[in-house]
Amino acid sequence: MSLVAVNAEQAKDWNGASGREFIEQRERHERILGGLRLRLLAAAQIEDGEDVLDVGCGCGEMTVLAARATGSGHVLGADFSRIQVAEARRLAAAAGVVNARFEIADAQVHPFGAGIFDVVLSSLGVMFFDDPAAAFANLRKALRRGGRLAFLCWRTREENPVFTTGFAEAAAVLGLREKPGPSAAFSLADTGQVGALLSGAGFGGIEFAQADEPLLIGRDVDDVLEYERADATEILIGLSPAQAAELTRQVRDSLAAYASPDGVTMPGAAWLVTAHAM
Repeated sequence: MSLVAVNAEQAKDWNGASGREFIEQRERHERILGGLRLRLLAAAQIEDGEDVLDVGCGCGEMTVLAARATGSGHVLGADFSRIQVAEARRLAAAAGVVNARFEIADAQVHPFGAGIFDVVLSSLGVMFFDDPAAAFANLRKALRRGGRLAFLCWRTREENPVFTTGFAEAAAVLGLREKPGPSAAFSLADTGQVGALLSGAGFGGIEFAQADEPLLIGRDVDDVLEYERADATEILIGLSPAQAAELTRQVRDSLAAYASPDGVTMPGAAWLVTAHAM
């Protein structure tokens, strides 16, 4: 099917480099985010027989969890990354999950149908809309009256060192490039802004719970360093051997602060947001 997408830049990215990286590092990301996803599942309070929409489903890990929770119900995983949806279909089939299906869809504008879901949830997938007010209004339309919304979104960059210990931040400290600008990943960190968005979209009973979870990034510093390096090609190109070595040392030192015999573990800070459709 053709994709109707208004979030063009995000669609391009998640069908390109970001999407490929999430597929390649899927098992690592599952270890990193597993604890947060279980908290989201508990907050969604999915009951047997309910119909669920998973927004920004990626490779489908949350969709599969929701499908098992709803039992005789059904779950739709929606994402505008064709390559991740293909991976999600493959993984769900391999797991024997028959009550989950996946669509390539931009949830901001996709015509899901009115009032057809009991629950809408999202694991870190609702921060990337060009027009979040329109997106949440569309998700509200898809929920039945009294239906539940539950999603995770990152709090601030400063509270999440996984975003500040890589090559981009280190290069800025060394004066090799500008400091990274605002990231869409943190676009919903302000509870006042999010509360207004949800209220305006037709949600009530809006609650924000701090979801603080340790994030196991990798087995040791070398493992995480290679993970970070794979994303830093543009930063490393053009540097002299001495500059590249110093940059790598800076990143290694930053990672070492979080290392233990159990691996490299960083604090993670998200909002767990719940609401119901008015």
